[in-house]
Amino acid sequence: MVIKAICFDADGVVVNPQLQFAKHLDEKYNISPEMTRGFFRGIFNDCLVGKANLPDVLPPFLSDWGWESSVAEFIRTWLQTEHIVDERLMVSIQVLRQKGIVCCLATSQEHNRAEYMKAEMGFQDLFDQLFFSCEIGWQKPAPGFYAHIEKTLAIKKEKILFWDDSLKNVAAARARGWQAEQYTGFDAFKSKMEKIGL
Repeated sequence: MVIKAICFDADGVVVNPQLQFAKHLDEKYNISPEMTRGFFRGIFNDCLVGKANLPDVLPPFLSDWGWESSVAEFIRTWLQTEHIVDERLMVSIQVLRQKGIVCCLATSQEHNRAEYMKAEMGFQDLFDQLFFSCEIGWQKPAPGFYAHIEKTLAIKKEKILFWDDSLKNVAAARARGWQAEQYTGFDAFKSKMEKIGL
């Protein structure tokens, strides 16, 4: 089947390596992943679907973690520390676009990072479409996330290829009739794309 559109996840795919902010917090500020786990597994999920605003919900957690600077500084540090774009993959994406393949970013993000990705990371110009969970109101692997993309692209499901590092997200895409692959690294990506004919 001819591929008309390819959707790429951000963290773990286009942004790679990931979790650099967690490492930075632990090493520089002694804020361990164990300390932040409750936040990221809890209220942060409301931020990811646009139901809560990160600057509003962070203060009590920052206090508990012993963060001594401002909320804005915490977010700024977060965004800049995670500004790691896999340039090899971005070059491949531009080649695909030149071939007429619609290339999209499909990622679970809250508003601050979504805006940062658009402007500071240049994704507004480097992708044909940007799909952020905070703007859609659903995050992967919820069916609503994929349904929104299908409606926007207006391309047959079987002609959409999805790359994500999470198997559950890949499985959810396949369940909707998409072609989907787990991203394990750039070399494996290139090999698979060559087999597909792209």
